[in-house]
Amino acid sequence: MDYINKIIFSNNEEYFEEIYPNIWIMDNHKWSLYCWELYREENDIPSTLVHLDYHWDAINDYQEDESIIKDMNLETMKDVLIEENYIRKDSFIAPSIIRGYVNRVDFHCFQTDTEIGLDESLLINYGAKQNIHDKIEDLIHSIGNKKIILDLDLDIFNKSSYYLEGDLWSEQEIENYVYTIAPLIEQAKIITIAMSYGFSGSDQDREYITKLVTPIIVNIREKYNKSLERNKLSCG
Repeated sequence: MDYINKIIFSNNEEYFEEIYPNIWIMDNHKWSLYCWELYREENDIPSTLVHLDYHWDAINDYQEDESIIKDMNLETMKDVLIEENYIRKDSFIAPSIIRGYVNRVDFHCFQTDTEIGLDESLLINYGAKQNIHDKIEDLIHSIGNKKIILDLDLDIFNKSSYYLEGDLWSEQEIENYVYTIAPLIEQAKIITIAMSYGFSGSDQDREYITKLVTPIIVNIREKYNKSLERNKLSCG
């Protein structure tokens, strides 16, 4: 697990890193959009996004002029992300819809102090839809065998809404959740994981959750990839 030792756990708004093929980790969740765009440059990206998070992250900061983001190149997008202009930790999903490659978002989130999900006008304008799931099992059933983008925020495992305070799920609860979403981990063409400084509890909490969850995700993915290789060999 050399990748664990390479992860930067100090607060770093510009940190994002590919720790395993097509599995990215970051501090600020906004970089998920950039990682999807990097994947999209070289591959066909799925049109279904699964967002597992305490927060909805469903704000559209481009609603006054959506044309700005539609044809933005990667270099400009990176500058916008660094400057925190329009694309922030809570507004990185809407651009993927405006740019035309995501047309379905499945949410499993717990935030109750804001509106639920994406704005209806955004969905209508771009022919997209969203599904809100109270239970993760229902989300997995709804996805079926679809190829997906999987986006996970580790603050989903923190029940506290207070900045830098942790009221974490138990270790068993966290592990059970990650193993439950194994089908999503296997089906995902790209996985983005946000450590979310300040929302996953204390620095120690954030590092603890990351070191608990990330190896499980990578191991599930490794086993799945190896099974695909074995099947190819047996069919060859």
